[in-house]
Amino acid sequence: MIVIDTSVFIDYVFEEDATRKGMAKEILKLVKGLKVFAPRILLIEFVAVARRLGLAISKLDVIRLTADFVLLSEDVIFDEALKIAETVHPRATDAYFIATAKLTNSILITNDRIMANNAKKYGIGAYYLIEEFDKAVNRIKEL
Repeated sequence: MIVIDTSVFIDYVFEEDATRKGMAKEILKLVKGLKVFAPRILLIEFVAVARRLGLAISKLDVIRLTADFVLLSEDVIFDEALKIAETVHPRATDAYFIATAKLTNSILITNDRIMANNAKKYGIGAYYLIEEFDKAVNRIKEL
């Protein structure tokens, strides 16, 4: 099972660098048909980041992009996210993604080096896509 971080979606939808966009596109293509999880906060983070970048996207757009994902609500992941905060001190939103991976026994795919490192410190199989693309692809193909 897999958890996809918001950063991958941002690169897929908005990134101008063809390499980064291509990696995100390939990962999202590879996970089709697999069980993919994300914390529901992904919806908020995606809209907030897009708007900060001056890009128009709505909640409905994000819901469409994640329609095949299982989105976990805060009440399901809060306690684990709090443990993660106490243990590896990540950014708050990152704790939700790491908790989602932990609770669903998933790998975590991200374009956020800090999140990947914190997830690894917490014992999660995490891949910083920009530097570990081939490893991530191979791991996804094993699932």
